[in-house]
Amino acid sequence: MRSARTRCTPFRAILVLPFMLSAFACTGFVYEPAPVVPTMTPLPYSAKVKLSDIEAYLVEPGATMVADPRLENKVTGISQSLSPAKKEWERSVAEYLAARKTFTYLSADSQTDLDIGMRLSIYIDPGTMFQFKHVYVARIDATLSEHDGKRPLYRYNGFGKAPGEVSRGGAEDDRRPITFAVQAALNDLFGKIENDSRLRKRGLPTHTAQPSSSRVPALPPAS
Repeated sequence: MRSARTRCTPFRAILVLPFMLSAFACTGFVYEPAPVVPTMTPLPYSAKVKLSDIEAYLVEPGATMVADPRLENKVTGISQSLSPAKKEWERSVAEYLAARKTFTYLSADSQTDLDIGMRLSIYIDPGTMFQFKHVYVARIDATLSEHDGKRPLYRYNGFGKAPGEVSRGGAEDDRRPITFAVQAALNDLFGKIENDSRLRKRGLPTHTAQPSSSRVPALPPAS
Protein backbone atom coordinates (compact mmCIF):
# COMPACT_ATOMS: atom_id res chain seq x y z
CA MET A 1 0.00 0.00 0.00
CA ARG A 2 1.22 3.43 -0.85
CA SER A 3 1.60 5.77 2.05
CA ALA A 4 -0.84 8.63 2.55
CA ARG A 5 0.07 11.96 1.08
CA THR A 6 1.01 14.57 3.61
CA ARG A 7 -0.57 17.97 3.35
CA CYS A 8 1.56 20.64 4.99
CA THR A 9 1.35 24.37 5.45
CA PRO A 10 4.50 26.47 5.93
CA PHE A 11 4.87 28.72 8.95
CA ARG A 12 7.67 30.87 10.29
CA ALA A 13 9.07 30.24 13.74
CA ILE A 14 10.64 33.27 15.42
CA LEU A 15 13.18 32.33 18.08
CA VAL A 16 14.80 34.40 20.84
CA LEU A 17 18.15 33.52 19.35
CA PRO A 18 19.47 36.00 16.75
CA PHE A 19 18.30 34.01 13.79
CA MET A 20 15.12 32.70 12.19
CA LEU A 21 14.22 29.17 11.16
CA SER A 22 11.58 28.08 8.68
CA ALA A 23 9.59 24.94 9.37
CA PHE A 24 6.47 23.12 8.33
CA ALA A 25 3.47 22.24 10.44
CA CYS A 26 1.44 19.36 9.09
CA THR A 27 -2.23 20.12 9.51
CA GLY A 28 -3.44 16.80 8.12
CA PHE A 29 -2.98 14.21 5.44
CA VAL A 30 -4.93 12.87 2.52
CA TYR A 31 -6.07 9.28 2.08
CA GLU A 32 -4.44 7.57 -0.86
CA PRO A 33 -6.35 4.49 -2.04
CA ALA A 34 -4.72 1.08 -2.17
CA PRO A 35 -5.17 -1.13 -5.25
CA VAL A 36 -8.69 -2.55 -5.47
CA VAL A 37 -10.16 -5.38 -7.54
CA PRO A 38 -12.64 -3.86 -10.03
CA THR A 39 -16.16 -5.22 -10.07
CA MET A 40 -17.13 -7.47 -12.96
CA THR A 41 -20.66 -6.03 -13.14
CA PRO A 42 -20.68 -2.19 -13.01
CA LEU A 43 -23.95 -0.43 -12.33
CA PRO A 44 -25.39 1.07 -15.54
CA TYR A 45 -25.25 4.68 -14.38
CA SER A 46 -22.90 7.65 -14.41
CA ALA A 47 -22.06 9.05 -10.98
CA LYS A 48 -20.33 11.88 -9.15
CA VAL A 49 -18.81 11.84 -5.63
CA LYS A 50 -19.48 14.69 -3.20
CA LEU A 51 -17.80 14.64 0.23
CA SER A 52 -19.89 16.92 2.41
CA ASP A 53 -18.03 16.49 5.70
CA ILE A 54 -14.91 14.85 7.11
CA GLU A 55 -13.42 14.87 10.60
CA ALA A 56 -11.32 12.75 12.96
CA TYR A 57 -12.54 12.45 16.56
CA LEU A 58 -11.25 11.07 19.84
CA VAL A 59 -13.71 8.86 21.72
CA GLU A 60 -13.97 7.52 25.26
CA PRO A 61 -11.53 4.69 26.06
CA GLY A 62 -13.06 1.36 25.08
CA ALA A 63 -15.93 2.92 23.10
CA THR A 64 -15.23 0.77 20.03
CA MET A 65 -15.44 -2.42 22.09
CA VAL A 66 -19.17 -1.92 22.74
CA ALA A 67 -21.67 -3.10 20.13
CA ASP A 68 -23.07 0.39 19.64
CA PRO A 69 -22.68 2.02 16.20
CA ARG A 70 -23.42 5.50 17.61
CA LEU A 71 -19.83 6.42 18.34
CA GLU A 72 -20.70 10.10 17.89
CA ASN A 73 -22.23 9.90 21.38
CA LYS A 74 -18.82 8.91 22.80
CA VAL A 75 -16.77 11.74 21.28
CA THR A 76 -14.46 13.61 23.68
CA GLY A 77 -12.87 15.98 21.17
CA ILE A 78 -11.43 16.49 17.70
CA SER A 79 -8.18 14.64 17.09
CA GLN A 80 -7.12 16.68 14.08
CA SER A 81 -9.02 18.80 11.61
CA LEU A 82 -9.21 17.14 8.21
CA SER A 83 -11.86 19.49 6.80
CA PRO A 84 -9.31 21.90 5.22
CA ALA A 85 -8.28 19.01 2.96
CA LYS A 86 -11.85 17.96 2.12
CA LYS A 87 -11.47 18.52 -1.63
CA GLU A 88 -8.29 16.44 -1.71
CA TRP A 89 -10.05 13.63 0.17
CA GLU A 90 -12.97 13.85 -2.24
CA ARG A 91 -10.60 13.41 -5.19
CA SER A 92 -8.97 10.42 -3.49
CA VAL A 93 -12.33 8.75 -2.91
CA ALA A 94 -13.17 9.38 -6.58
CA GLU A 95 -9.87 7.72 -7.54
CA TYR A 96 -10.81 4.69 -5.45
CA LEU A 97 -14.24 4.51 -7.09
CA ALA A 98 -12.78 4.90 -10.58
CA ALA A 99 -10.46 1.96 -9.94
CA ARG A 100 -13.29 -0.14 -8.47
CA LYS A 101 -15.52 0.60 -11.51
CA THR A 102 -18.77 0.46 -9.53
CA PHE A 103 -20.38 2.75 -12.12
CA THR A 104 -19.98 2.76 -15.87
CA TYR A 105 -18.87 6.39 -15.85
CA LEU A 106 -17.50 8.69 -13.15
CA SER A 107 -17.41 12.48 -13.52
CA ALA A 108 -15.97 15.29 -11.44
CA ASP A 109 -17.91 18.20 -12.92
CA SER A 110 -20.44 17.19 -15.61
CA GLN A 111 -24.04 16.20 -14.96
CA THR A 112 -24.51 12.53 -14.06
CA ASP A 113 -27.36 10.11 -13.38
CA LEU A 114 -26.47 9.88 -9.70
CA ASP A 115 -24.76 11.91 -6.99
CA ILE A 116 -23.10 10.11 -4.08
CA GLY A 117 -23.16 12.41 -1.07
CA MET A 118 -20.81 11.17 1.64
CA ARG A 119 -19.97 12.05 5.22
CA LEU A 120 -16.78 10.49 6.58
CA SER A 121 -16.21 10.25 10.33
CA ILE A 122 -13.05 8.75 11.83
CA TYR A 123 -13.05 7.71 15.50
CA ILE A 124 -9.87 7.06 17.48
CA ASP A 125 -10.22 4.90 20.61
CA PRO A 126 -7.20 5.06 22.96
CA GLY A 127 -8.14 1.75 24.60
CA THR A 128 -9.02 1.02 28.22
CA MET A 129 -5.48 0.35 29.45
CA PHE A 130 -2.05 1.52 28.39
CA GLN A 131 -0.98 -1.90 27.07
CA PHE A 132 -3.75 -2.02 24.46
CA LYS A 133 -3.36 -0.62 20.96
CA HIS A 134 -5.39 2.34 19.72
CA VAL A 135 -8.40 1.39 17.58
CA TYR A 136 -9.44 3.39 14.52
CA VAL A 137 -12.98 3.19 13.16
CA ALA A 138 -14.11 4.83 9.92
CA ARG A 139 -17.80 5.33 9.25
CA ILE A 140 -19.21 6.59 5.95
CA ASP A 141 -22.81 7.74 5.70
CA ALA A 142 -23.77 7.91 2.04
CA THR A 143 -26.88 9.06 0.18
CA LEU A 144 -27.50 8.10 -3.42
CA SER A 145 -29.46 10.86 -5.14
CA GLU A 146 -30.59 11.89 -8.57
CA HIS A 147 -28.19 14.29 -10.30
CA ASP A 148 -27.55 17.55 -8.45
CA GLY A 149 -28.91 15.95 -5.27
CA LYS A 150 -32.46 16.84 -6.26
CA ARG A 151 -34.06 13.70 -4.89
CA PRO A 152 -32.50 11.19 -2.48
CA LEU A 153 -33.04 7.57 -3.49
CA TYR A 154 -31.28 5.27 -1.04
CA ARG A 155 -29.01 5.55 1.99
CA TYR A 156 -26.11 3.33 2.97
CA ASN A 157 -23.46 2.99 5.70
CA GLY A 158 -19.91 1.71 5.39
CA PHE A 159 -17.69 0.69 8.33
CA GLY A 160 -14.00 -0.08 8.64
CA LYS A 161 -11.71 -0.76 11.59
CA ALA A 162 -7.93 -0.97 12.00
CA PRO A 163 -5.52 -1.25 14.96
CA GLY A 164 -2.93 1.43 15.67
CA GLU A 165 0.03 1.64 18.02
CA VAL A 166 0.01 1.27 21.80
CA SER A 167 1.59 4.70 22.17
CA ARG A 168 0.15 7.39 19.89
CA GLY A 169 2.32 10.43 19.35
CA GLY A 170 0.08 12.31 16.93
CA ALA A 171 -0.72 12.57 13.25
CA GLU A 172 2.36 10.59 12.21
CA ASP A 173 1.03 7.51 14.03
CA ASP A 174 -2.47 7.99 12.56
CA ARG A 175 -1.72 7.74 8.86
CA ARG A 176 -1.45 3.99 8.40
CA PRO A 177 -4.43 2.88 10.55
CA ILE A 178 -6.68 5.65 9.22
CA THR A 179 -5.80 4.65 5.65
CA PHE A 180 -6.63 1.00 6.42
CA ALA A 181 -9.89 1.88 8.19
CA VAL A 182 -11.07 4.22 5.42
CA GLN A 183 -10.23 1.67 2.72
CA ALA A 184 -12.21 -0.99 4.63
CA ALA A 185 -15.18 1.39 5.02
CA LEU A 186 -15.16 2.16 1.29
CA ASN A 187 -15.03 -1.55 0.48
CA ASP A 188 -17.99 -2.16 2.77
CA LEU A 189 -19.99 0.77 1.42
CA PHE A 190 -19.59 0.12 -2.29
CA GLY A 191 -19.95 -3.63 -1.81
CA LYS A 192 -23.44 -2.91 -0.44
CA ILE A 193 -24.25 -0.52 -3.29
CA GLU A 194 -23.09 -2.99 -5.94
CA ASN A 195 -25.18 -5.78 -4.38
CA ASP A 196 -28.34 -3.70 -4.04
CA SER A 197 -30.81 -5.39 -6.38
CA ARG A 198 -32.90 -2.22 -6.59
CA LEU A 199 -30.11 -0.59 -8.61
CA ARG A 200 -29.93 -3.55 -10.99
CA LYS A 201 -33.47 -2.99 -12.20
CA ARG A 202 -33.93 -1.20 -15.47
CA GLY A 203 -34.02 2.54 -14.85
CA LEU A 204 -34.09 4.49 -11.60
CA PRO A 205 -37.24 5.06 -9.52
CA THR A 206 -39.31 7.87 -11.03
CA HIS A 207 -41.48 10.58 -9.53
CA THR A 208 -44.57 8.81 -10.82
CA ALA A 209 -43.55 5.62 -9.04
CA GLN A 210 -42.74 7.56 -5.86
CA PRO A 211 -45.51 9.98 -4.75
CA SER A 212 -44.12 13.22 -3.35
CA SER A 213 -45.76 12.52 0.02
CA SER A 214 -43.97 9.20 0.41
CA ARG A 215 -40.64 8.85 2.16
CA VAL A 216 -37.77 7.56 0.09
CA PRO A 217 -36.88 3.98 1.09
CA ALA A 218 -33.56 3.67 2.91
CA LEU A 219 -31.39 0.73 3.80
CA PRO A 220 -31.15 0.09 7.55
CA PRO A 221 -27.82 1.08 9.16
CA ALA A 222 -25.15 -1.60 8.88
CA SER A 223 -24.48 -3.50 12.06
